[in-house]
Amino acid sequence: MKLKLVIVGILISLTGYSTLSVLTVNQKLDLSDEFSDSKSLKNWKRFYEEEKWPDMMKSIEIEDGMLVMEPNTSGWYADYHAPFIFKELTGNFTVTTRLKISGLNSEVPKATWSLSGIMIRAPRDITPKSWTPNGENWMFLTTGFARDLVQPVFETKTTVNSKSKLKLHPNKLDWVSLKADRKGGVFTLSYRYNEKDQWTVIETFVRNDLPKTLQVGLCSYTDFYSAGKELMDDYYKYNTTVVNYGSPDLRVKVDFFRVE
Repeated sequence: MKLKLVIVGILISLTGYSTLSVLTVNQKLDLSDEFSDSKSLKNWKRFYEEEKWPDMMKSIEIEDGMLVMEPNTSGWYADYHAPFIFKELTGNFTVTTRLKISGLNSEVPKATWSLSGIMIRAPRDITPKSWTPNGENWMFLTTGFARDLVQPVFETKTTVNSKSKLKLHPNKLDWVSLKADRKGGVFTLSYRYNEKDQWTVIETFVRNDLPKTLQVGLCSYTDFYSAGKELMDDYYKYNTTVVNYGSPDLRVKVDFFRVE
């Protein structure tokens, strides 16, 4: 019975496929980034700037044809915030990226919950002064390390009105390509290690609640628990504080971000 309900839900969600706009070739090129020119960073919107939060990104720049991100102590979960850069996409889309994570000075991060990948988020017309809890709606597919620093993982997470559900999937420490595909209310998340490989679907989320226009881009987060109990017991304090006593340890290299 549960399987039938899931299938019906997907079919209903797919009916929105024809009603959503399809990006033109020029729009896809404008929204994509090969990170060959540092000037292209100005074409990205920053989550913290859009909603006027403190900047939790320690460093972001383009080096040798790669986007390099180093987030500060942060985490995307429930109402907690972390760094996120994005483009606004309306209608159906497919986005792909290729990235590799490491520690700042080592192959493996020394901080738990150090991951990065594709994030898809519903915009919020708020500032810290007008912020209210239970308004976060997003999903992502990230790669890195979660609860321990032995087994690399993919993390898939969907958040509905700030209620987050996550899954961890075995991964390997290597360059990996990630893909997110939207067709109506159905979002399919996939990965592959080599360009000649077929994509492996890791998760499908049915999110009919999400609007036509979404923030789609790259998130990164690390060292979540170093913020301490005082901040973690208060979402607002957490989101308005740049932690300078933590041990963030994530360096993300991104080869490209393509809208296809």
